[in-house]
Amino acid sequence: MTQNKDASFDHVENMETVKLEAGENFAAEHRRHLQALNARIVRKWSWVLLSFYIVYTCLEWLVLCWKTFPAHIYVSILCLLWGVCAMCSGLVHNMAGLIACRVGLGALEAGFGAGVPYYLSLCYKRHELGTRLSILLGSSPIANCIAGAMAYGITQIRSHLEPWRLLFLIEGSPSIVMTPIVWFMLMDSPSTAKFFTDDERTFAVERMETRDTTRKSSLSREQLFAGLADYKNYCHACLHFCCNYSFAGLSNFLPTVIHEMGYDSVKAQGLTAPPYFGAFLSSILVAWISDRVWSRGWVLAASASVATVGYALLATQTGTAARYIAIWLTSCGIFPALALNMTWMLNNNAGDTKKGIGMSLLAIIGQCSSFLASFMYPNSDAPFFVKGSAIGCGLSGIIVPVGLVLHFSYAAENRRRDREFGPVPQDDGPIDVSAVGDKHNHFRLLT
Repeated sequence: MTQNKDASFDHVENMETVKLEAGENFAAEHRRHLQALNARIVRKWSWVLLSFYIVYTCLEWLVLCWKTFPAHIYVSILCLLWGVCAMCSGLVHNMAGLIACRVGLGALEAGFGAGVPYYLSLCYKRHELGTRLSILLGSSPIANCIAGAMAYGITQIRSHLEPWRLLFLIEGSPSIVMTPIVWFMLMDSPSTAKFFTDDERTFAVERMETRDTTRKSSLSREQLFAGLADYKNYCHACLHFCCNYSFAGLSNFLPTVIHEMGYDSVKAQGLTAPPYFGAFLSSILVAWISDRVWSRGWVLAASASVATVGYALLATQTGTAARYIAIWLTSCGIFPALALNMTWMLNNNAGDTKKGIGMSLLAIIGQCSSFLASFMYPNSDAPFFVKGSAIGCGLSGIIVPVGLVLHFSYAAENRRRDREFGPVPQDDGPIDVSAVGDKHNHFRLLT
């Protein structure tokens, strides 16, 4: 009898063991299935992101369209089509449609993003450009501040459409609304601005330090080749590569970095706003100082040094307070550096076509670091993302010596021109750079 009971207990125990093992096997299989599914989703989403960056990078030369087409027509078309592509992103039902929309957005943003700094350089003096350009580029961190709040608000709307579809539809509509405003209000150049009087148009042209008499709708072949052969453009393009790594990395992964500090997704998104707003204010302040002291290299090196310290702390510190302070330092250092470098390149290229070529090279080479940043913050590196921060520290650190070398190089070139051609005459009017560009005897590089 006892043996039968023992056998019965053994049978039940074996059955329980089998069930337990079956449950564990099912759970393990379920986890593997979820991991495989998540990996497929990540790969697909990576291709969606890369489709934008690839097209955006390859078409950065479209900045030259600002030289060959009237600005009010060209930008109006970009605004209209960008809004249409953004709204279509909320209507797609498969990956192919989403990638097609992202390709369209990449092409349109390539024609706009690098073109606006070029456009501003035709309207403002060299020592006025830094502040204006920092306001433009500083709008990116401000947009990141607002984007999270907007996304949260839009997702609370009760509708038969999914929240992410509403997000695209609502955020794409303002560009379409702006199209007629741009058509009627944007000037093609200071000499043709309809809202100026004749005297104001004359003053707007004569106040500039250089004059390019090349026909507005055509490119100067001499300036084109001069821009491609100028070492300055490649140096600034490499500096932009270093800055843009952080620009792309912070924009894409800052909420993730803060989330891994122990905050939930909503709080993490909210905590990105203060550093972004600080970056906006620091960009304007640093550019204003640079414009007033007529110095780019020293100020650029100082800003990059702040970003380097911030990244070093992010790569080495584990405390929440220290890491959040590091995010502030990184944001408030790298955004001003990016704006200053772009301004500096435009300052030292004379001639409309040469500026366009310089801007194209800077954008194409610099944008390549977006690809690098996209892969440097994988989930496997959470919670500290040491690799991504260490690379950011190295690239930010490179900006410091390169910026100083350019400063001293430009200063030496100015001294050489002073010895050979004498000081620049005062009140001699704008320098005609149509033929020789920044090689003109009276043109001095901004250091």
